[in-house]
Amino acid sequence: MSTPFQKSVLVFGATGKQGSAAIDALLAGANKDNLPLNILAVTRDRTSRGSQALAQKSNVSIIEGDLANVESIFDQATADGRPVWGVFGVQVNSPDEEKQGKSLVTVSAARGVQHFVYASGDRGGPERSEADPTFVKNFAAKFSIEKHLQKLAATSRQDMTYTILRPVTFFENMTDDIHGKGFARMWEQMGSRKPLQLISTIDIGFFAAQAFLHPDEHRNMAITLVGDELTQPQAEVIFKELVGSSMPMVPCTVGSAVKFFKKDTVGDMFRWFENNGYGGDVVACRKIYPEMMDYRTWLENCSPFIQSRASR
Repeated sequence: MSTPFQKSVLVFGATGKQGSAAIDALLAGANKDNLPLNILAVTRDRTSRGSQALAQKSNVSIIEGDLANVESIFDQATADGRPVWGVFGVQVNSPDEEKQGKSLVTVSAARGVQHFVYASGDRGGPERSEADPTFVKNFAAKFSIEKHLQKLAATSRQDMTYTILRPVTFFENMTDDIHGKGFARMWEQMGSRKPLQLISTIDIGFFAAQAFLHPDEHRNMAITLVGDELTQPQAEVIFKELVGSSMPMVPCTVGSAVKFFKKDTVGDMFRWFENNGYGGDVVACRKIYPEMMDYRTWLENCSPFIQSRASR
């Protein structure tokens, strides 16, 4: 009896929030549908705790490397003679984001990848995201990577297909450390006029997995992903109800100072939130995935505030 072809999916950012969520959802979906799947998890350090945890999972192999040398990663991934069928691409916000993202797309197309899933970001809904890079640097970088992906997919010899995921702001920005407290304050400074759209990275993983498990249904699509939409005062009511205290924040002056001294990154982003804003459709996303988390569900089941309280 012949063995079914085992598709290899190369997952970047494997120990990060989106990459690890994609791996978990891929494994769950492959097991459910009995699909042969080999996951190649890219990490900068195979000895890290996160990498070692991944290595214990069935059908997951660790590849050490980073986006500064994509060719080396593909060499390792194809050392056994099996081609890389799919790639999950995600980059951290940095000055090198656009360069690294385009490099990954270029090498993937040249190496015969069949389906590329790119974790991008929404820029005001489907139509605006296609046309407007915005004045926010990391949003504009994602716009340029998307256009590069669409161009190379259309001209690739293997007719590479793609799925672009455009999530909004992550619930996971709300942590109990200085970064999370800073985010909460800057969200609070937006006031009650303009709601902010949010999503859990766990749910992003579900959509990434579906794009690989059902590539024909997600062929050359771009999907804006959103789980909830609310102002900070609305979120504060839910937070107090579930946690029993106010949302922790840095002093107002600190939040303002961060936006001023980082005006070309954080400052521009919050200015865009206030004046433009995301354009996702919560109802439409929930029709596709009814288990998508809203803020209350995420806070209750996944946030560090309730989890840390429960462990005391």
